[in-house]
Amino acid sequence: MKNTVLSTCSMRDLDAQAKQNDLEKGYALMKQAGSALFRLVTAKPQTNVAVFIGGGNNGGDGLVLARLLQQAGIPFNVYSLAPVEKLKNEAKMALDDFLSERGKIVYVGESEKIFAAKPNFSVVVDCMLGNGAQGELRPAFAAAVREINSWNIPVIAADAPTGYDSAEHGRREPCIVANETMLFGFPRLDAYTSEGGPVFGNVTVANLDYPEDLVAKFDEGIYTANESNIPQMLPKRNEWGEKRDQGCAMIVAGSKDMPGAAALCTKAALRSGTGLVTLASPDAVMPILQSKLTEPVFCSLCDMDGQDCDSVDDRAATFAPAHIPQVLAALRHNQALAIGPGLGSNECTQTAVLELLGKVQCPTVIDADALNAIATLNKTVASATSGAYSFLKSIKTAAVLTPHKREFERLFGSLPEKETDIPNHLRKLAKETRKTILLKGAPTYIAFDDGRVYVLPVSNSGMAKGGSGDVLTGIIVALLAQGMGTNEAALLGALLHQKAGECARRDLGSFSMLPSDVIRRLPEAFKI
Repeated sequence: MKNTVLSTCSMRDLDAQAKQNDLEKGYALMKQAGSALFRLVTAKPQTNVAVFIGGGNNGGDGLVLARLLQQAGIPFNVYSLAPVEKLKNEAKMALDDFLSERGKIVYVGESEKIFAAKPNFSVVVDCMLGNGAQGELRPAFAAAVREINSWNIPVIAADAPTGYDSAEHGRREPCIVANETMLFGFPRLDAYTSEGGPVFGNVTVANLDYPEDLVAKFDEGIYTANESNIPQMLPKRNEWGEKRDQGCAMIVAGSKDMPGAAALCTKAALRSGTGLVTLASPDAVMPILQSKLTEPVFCSLCDMDGQDCDSVDDRAATFAPAHIPQVLAALRHNQALAIGPGLGSNECTQTAVLELLGKVQCPTVIDADALNAIATLNKTVASATSGAYSFLKSIKTAAVLTPHKREFERLFGSLPEKETDIPNHLRKLAKETRKTILLKGAPTYIAFDDGRVYVLPVSNSGMAKGGSGDVLTGIIVALLAQGMGTNEAALLGALLHQKAGECARRDLGSFSMLPSDVIRRLPEAFKI
């Protein structure tokens, strides 16, 4: 299932070692890249293709594409921002092959404006600089980028949009805004971050013939995953077993002001394959939950005297230390626990969360207000060595933490300024605390407790709504109850959640879809 993510530096080193200073080997890889680009371009409706090249190997990729377009009889034009005599090595070989078939190149490197009016190209292919560019664009390139962006013609970028600085991991001004980018060889994190994603557009990866043993030398333990991985990860079903054989999950969630979080989490768990779901929630909240839900077992957390909450009413409406014996008794019959959705943030509840987590022995999903309760242990500034970190490290049970960025920072302090540094930061915390960390967002990062980090390169603004995280927690706890490990359950749960979210967006649009709509699409997400 590995789809290795390489840094720009590692990609360059891999490329250099694969070539071994052999131009023929380098040109063979260039022809593979250009051929992949040709397949991408010709898979779309086109009447006239504009290929913009620079003076490096990215320009060579464009010349391979142009030669294939010529052979296929597809109308095209090649515009060069660099004098062709600057092309060297493999790019010079591509140039010679293109010219040998009477190919023509228009030099526009000194043009203040390439065209007097918007041209009639059906697609523009950006092969000007690729992922090797650093620093500010030279004036001719900057002028070309501004002009191309003004045309409002679909753009396909080769390896990276011109103007994106892959060394500094940020886009310069100006920068090509591509509809689609084809990465050559391996995924690179820049294409999926909030900085790079808007200019890379939809991303495809063209596999090139790099030796596997050589690739292994550059494996940094960061991988991508997508919905195509779901079928091979699904837990086996026991077709002859009764309900308890399909797994039993318990959820501690809900309070008087947030009963909906408990309902969403429970519905998602019920839709995710587990045989029994027990919902534990304060007694005063139960009438609301029982009106919303029909399938779970309900565990009403009853008021008990002698506890140190603010009032009897608090104990009836929010999770309290007095409820822990009830939870532990019910938990004996379950294989997994989820805690946090909608619990609230009063001191009584936070005390109860911390006490319960110290006693739990089954795999656990720690979400939302349970994470916020742990964050209260940071007496001063949150950091990777503060009270929350120490508490998580002390918990012996396997656990999945599911913070969004603000919850993460309450627990561990600020995330790295550069998004491309996030995977290694999460890796360190996951290994040290021995917990799986799922950082929600676009993209989603999942750091395994063994050091691997997965990136889920999907963005869906329709999922950025209150309650989406509760749905994810329900899916993961159901997978844990069915016997999956925390790492695998977190990854599969996030993939199923994203796939169901894509189905909801397809049917309803990102403005109107709700977390409950995502739950209704879970059957489609699980289908093989």
